[in-house]
Amino acid sequence: MSPKNILVGPTSPVLLDAECAWYGDPAFDLAFCLNHLLLKCLPQPEHSSELLDCFKIFVSTYRTHIDWESADDLESRAAKLLPALFLGRVDGKSPVEYITQENQKDLVRQVARPLIAKPVNRLALVAHAWHDALVDYKTMQSRKLDPEAR
Repeated sequence: MSPKNILVGPTSPVLLDAECAWYGDPAFDLAFCLNHLLLKCLPQPEHSSELLDCFKIFVSTYRTHIDWESADDLESRAAKLLPALFLGRVDGKSPVEYITQENQKDLVRQVARPLIAKPVNRLALVAHAWHDALVDYKTMQSRKLDPEAR
């Protein structure tokens, strides 16, 4: 499931593109959708705060509907999958089309690799790592544009 395949309906979301539907671990769908919300912060830096808010709301709302297993267990699996998906979408066989600059790909790698090496069990921890990296990235970018800001 990808955010681009979700429409807001009058009473509930409407999911599109059902030909890719399958029966598997729902933690993958959760992580895949959240992956796009985080990665979109790079081409749309002016909306990164809203995208991170959407991430938080999505996780919170999703957790309230988990009734087939422990919400903590599912979230833990999603938190472990998310950094791998993060990396896969810049270095894998199906990279996102909206991240083309090498310095942006490097930022994704810098966040993903440590989280793969030392997994976390909460999605908020992945989002916090991404937020902190974005803040550092924006600071670095502004210094490149304004050498006197050093």
